Amino acid sequence: MATRSIIAKLDDKGIQAIYCHNDGYLSNNGKILDQHYADEDKVDELIAHGDVSSLDENIGEKINFGDIELRRNNKQCMFYARDNDEDEDSVKAVTLKNETELLKHAFEKCDAEVVYMFAYGSWYVYDNSNKIGNTSYQFIELEEALYVRI
Repeated sequence: MATRSIIAKLDDKGIQAIYCHNDGYLSNNGKILDQHYADEDKVDELIAHGDVSSLDENIGEKINFGDIELRRNNKQCMFYARDNDEDEDSVKAVTLKNETELLKHAFEKCDAEVVYMFAYGSWYVYDNSNKIGNTSYQFIELEEALYVRI
C-alpha cells in the first residue's frame, strides 16, 4: 500500500503543493528531500513537474511510466504528466493560501499521511500518522524528525 505525501513550497505567492503517491514516509521521501532537494531551484523544478508517483534523487528525463527498473537505475522521479502522459492541468501544483489550507488539502483531498514543506531555506514536516513521537500535529524541522531521537 502506498504512503501518500504532499511536497510543498512556501514563498511570497503562497504555498505550491504537489501530491506524491509512493513512499512518503520519513526514511524514504524525507531523506531524499533532505539530502537531494536542499537547493531552492531544484525544489522549484520538482514542484513545476506536478504530481509525482515516486520521488527520487534526480528529476530525470521522460521515461516509460511502467519502466520501474530504469527509474531505479537512473534514481529519478516518476511524474504523472511527463512520464505517464496524464493531462498536465489535472496534476499540476495547487496554490494554497496558508498552512491550514495545505493541511486540509493534504488530509481531506489527498489522504496523505505526511506533508513536507520547503520554507525559509529548510524542509519542515507534518506527520498525520503519529509516527514521529509527540511532535506530530505540528510542523517541525525535517532534520529533527530524521536525525534526532524524539
